[in-house]
Amino acid sequence: MADIGSITKGSAGVPKAEKGRGRSGRDAGTTKEYQTTSTGSPEIPVSKSFLNKLGEMHTAERELTLALPLVAAAAKSKDLKTVLRIHLKETKGHAKALENIAKSLRQELPSKSCKPMTRLIAEGVKVIGKRLVSSDQDAALIAVGQKIEQFEISSYTPLCTEADENDWTHEFAVLTSILNQEKMASELLAGLAAGKAPLQDLVEKTSLKKIRAGTR
Repeated sequence: MADIGSITKGSAGVPKAEKGRGRSGRDAGTTKEYQTTSTGSPEIPVSKSFLNKLGEMHTAERELTLALPLVAAAAKSKDLKTVLRIHLKETKGHAKALENIAKSLRQELPSKSCKPMTRLIAEGVKVIGKRLVSSDQDAALIAVGQKIEQFEISSYTPLCTEADENDWTHEFAVLTSILNQEKMASELLAGLAAGKAPLQDLVEKTSLKKIRAGTR
């Protein structure tokens, strides 16, 4: 099965932005690695809050990279294991992508703690430690996973907004790709929790819904 976020990312988890126009209507140049594409406009200072949130999410993704293998090993259902293992690959890509965003903006990525992610991972570890029966353990792990995805969605959304408003075309494309992958993971976890359908059917339905939404 293809990566759950494959419809929104490039081969390395970082999409290449096509020529287009930012919010201001100015032409955006072709993306090159580590280079912002806000051509035709003066350089816009990167806000401290944007950089701090970028650093916080970098820490969050790195912590999650360490935790997901443990959660996947503890999961009982094959579908849940698959979602977690695929999202682990995406999460590793997210951490690297955030480092590249800082470089493309010619900024030093700050080292920031992420207490919400630390707390959520600890919650997942407690579930594993309880050694619940299979169905209850998977349900509890999915519940924690959904909390993690909602935290990440709420964190990446304002980053995307700021990048878009500043016409940082490349950075906006990368952040949007990450955000879409988090949304996809959230929807798949919700589908597994509800027992709606096998994983492959959930992936196809979720992908089709996103494609239809994009054509409106």
